[in-house]
Amino acid sequence: MAKREGMVRVTDATERITHWLLAGSCLFALLTGLGLMFHQWEIIPTLLGGYYATKWMHIFSGVVFAVSLIAAMIMWWHECKFVADDGKWIMQAGGYLWEAEDLPPAGMYNAGQKIFFWFVVVFGIIIVLSGLVMWNPLVFPVVLARWAYMLHVMSVFAVASFVIAHIYLGTFANPGTVQIMFTGWATKAYCEEHKGRWLADRELKAEAESAAE
Repeated sequence: MAKREGMVRVTDATERITHWLLAGSCLFALLTGLGLMFHQWEIIPTLLGGYYATKWMHIFSGVVFAVSLIAAMIMWWHECKFVADDGKWIMQAGGYLWEAEDLPPAGMYNAGQKIFFWFVVVFGIIIVLSGLVMWNPLVFPVVLARWAYMLHVMSVFAVASFVIAHIYLGTFANPGTVQIMFTGWATKAYCEEHKGRWLADRELKAEAESAAE
């Protein structure tokens, strides 16, 4: 891909597709789940062709969510491992809640994004496993089926609350973040502020490769 003046390529097409499949399937599963669970939301099944059609749409979006979650775990687990500087970032809340001094430069993802990632992974796995039990609950012991329903709902609301925060922090709170998952590019100034350690490592690697040629 051609270089853009003053811009840094942060994500590739595979990462962006995985992100949007995970996000889209999660939101659609949440929407259809609300329609199936609450009578107050019956307009959702009505618009989607009835409860039977909505149920299968919910199941299909759950399958897409499970597959994209596995892909995300494989793709980002290394970048989302915690390092020593993450503790200092967390203690200062990343500078979001109050002005922070000497905030350590972040890697590809800061400590907050890493927490979000592992939060989604843990509760996402619970959602998928409990959803498999709910798909055909009569096959499983009654106690297990009851726990599956409870854990499924609790995990969905937990993930939904984090997704709301994720959307806000990725748009209004940090201008320039969302474009990374749309175009793959960010300004160098943005990377220096939000991905300082990652950018420095990237530039050192590029210099080493140039020297080796």
